[in-house]
Amino acid sequence: MADKTKKTDRTKKADKTKKTGEKKKAGQMKSTALESNEPAPAVHENRICVVGCGNVGMASAFALVQSELMREIVLIDRDADKAEGEAMDLQQAIAVPMTAPVKVTAGNYKDAAQSSIVVITAGVATDDPKVSRLELLGQNVKIVRDIVGKLKAENFGGILILTTNPVDILAQVAQIESGLPASRVISTGTVIDTARLRVLLAERLGIEPHAVDAFVIGEHGDSEIAVWSAARVAGLPLAKFPGADKLPTPAKMLENIRQAAPEIIKRKGNTSYAIGLCVRRICEAILRDERTVLPVSTLLQGEYGIEGVYLGTPCILGKNGVERVVELELDKAEKDGLERSARVLRDALKRI
Repeated sequence: MADKTKKTDRTKKADKTKKTGEKKKAGQMKSTALESNEPAPAVHENRICVVGCGNVGMASAFALVQSELMREIVLIDRDADKAEGEAMDLQQAIAVPMTAPVKVTAGNYKDAAQSSIVVITAGVATDDPKVSRLELLGQNVKIVRDIVGKLKAENFGGILILTTNPVDILAQVAQIESGLPASRVISTGTVIDTARLRVLLAERLGIEPHAVDAFVIGEHGDSEIAVWSAARVAGLPLAKFPGADKLPTPAKMLENIRQAAPEIIKRKGNTSYAIGLCVRRICEAILRDERTVLPVSTLLQGEYGIEGVYLGTPCILGKNGVERVVELELDKAEKDGLERSARVLRDALKRI
């Protein structure tokens, strides 16, 4: 990571954007604040709603239950009986370890609209590892628009988190359809890809993953990039850490990360547990106002010279969602790769 940071506040007033700050120096990161008008508070501040009771939805709900962070979880599914059955099962699971009480119910969109956070996991998945996430766009954009429309009709003013693929584009669709500030509509972005990168490096270098500081940014998909130039291990640049010279090539490691989900799908038909824990971690950061840094997907507004498209990048998360966007210092190859990623998503957006 760079040694210095530069912060530029972004204040939204009367639909105008004002940016101030110092000139960026080499080796710096730039972070951009996202400030927006506060919406009316949710009726139930410790309620999270999960829309979609499939593999990812239930892995997310189970992870949230175990966090003991919220008092209430609402499940919604187009199959009401399934949502009710899953709620009953989770409610009984809570009683087993005798932990903090959490109420789990099957609900409706009025219940969802009174939540602090709504997690949208509903959508068409694929058990074919050769099918890309972008190929799911045509079917899933209709599902997301329908869900967001129902939330908007109930005056939802909380924070939306999307896991439905392709997550970057669908988060942008959800933000447009909902009318919510971009800071309050995010997707899981490259959180899981970044975790995979850190685990890969940690295993190869014989250390634990928390000692690795490295990010995957861009599309959650085939055009994502790893920011090797800013990667550090135990405070040292990656290239200077003992054993780094024995690592596979950066291209090989990035390909391993990109193929992680297809390899799992090839064997078990879906991925769920890891993304469920990503959802939990994002919700924790928001509900506890942690101001932690996670690479969620958010609307870029000039960062990296890119505007008007959702991409995964490190963001400071707090009670208002994305409190600040962190812009990493990229080398030329990384910047070119991120611009290609943005073009891929813009082209896909034009098709819907």
